[in-house]
Amino acid sequence: MSRSKKNIYAILVNTCDNFEDCWLPFFKLFTIYWPDFEGRIYLNTETKVFSYPGLNIISVQNNIATPKTRITWSECLIRALNSIDSEVILYMQEDYFLNNNVKNDIIENFVQLMHANTKIDCIHLTDQAVHLDAKSDEFEGLYTVIMPQRYLVSCQAALWKKSVLRSILRSYENAWQFEEFGSLRVAILKPKIFGVDKYWIKLNEFEIIPYVFTGIIQGRWFEQVIPLFESNNISIDYSLRGFVKDAPKKPLKLKLLYQWKRLPFLFKNFKDLARLRKENS
Repeated sequence: MSRSKKNIYAILVNTCDNFEDCWLPFFKLFTIYWPDFEGRIYLNTETKVFSYPGLNIISVQNNIATPKTRITWSECLIRALNSIDSEVILYMQEDYFLNNNVKNDIIENFVQLMHANTKIDCIHLTDQAVHLDAKSDEFEGLYTVIMPQRYLVSCQAALWKKSVLRSILRSYENAWQFEEFGSLRVAILKPKIFGVDKYWIKLNEFEIIPYVFTGIIQGRWFEQVIPLFESNNISIDYSLRGFVKDAPKKPLKLKLLYQWKRLPFLFKNFKDLARLRKENS
């Protein structure tokens, strides 16, 4: 393949301006544990710009035109994908804090495989995302995935064909709705999704992209980041967010209100799923 390694894929770090406090630790750890990455990194901001020495970070600023109007999580992601010219992207999020060396060669080999084959649309790079089915006869190190399953679509680290990821997004969804209903859409559309060999890639044993799953939960710091940050001289004011263990329980009233607000989205999604089933029957 003639294209340079710098251009065979891009990293998309999905974020929003409210998580700006994650960007400095994310990219400092990135330079420590992924020093051989030489490509573009798209940081999916809404209005803000961020840079870090030695990294080619492009701040997407997906809502710079109308900053006072909040757009959905999925619309933000759609706008970011539209700004990326690479065919293959590596999806990550701003609180996926690297904690060990990334296996850059393995990632590049998988990316080259995706460029060379129309039979691969997505490769989940961790053993924490999808349930696997059978070892691939064609592609070494990969397994097919069970269809259907709850999280065929996962927001954990994965390589995606950009057009395929775009096709399963719906602009009105938040991240949880995207995982839930995107998985149902994938079960109908049947893109070619693979996961890495679970006997080869194992959490805390051998990982392609070793990172904290995940650094912020429901807006609060996951305590696991503390020793990681301390050992890498990263200073954080944890009091601004607090910790997961100290989060108050949500009252029943809020839980019921959340379910009530879901109803219009449920109707939209079930209508969309019916259309997809009809078109793909």
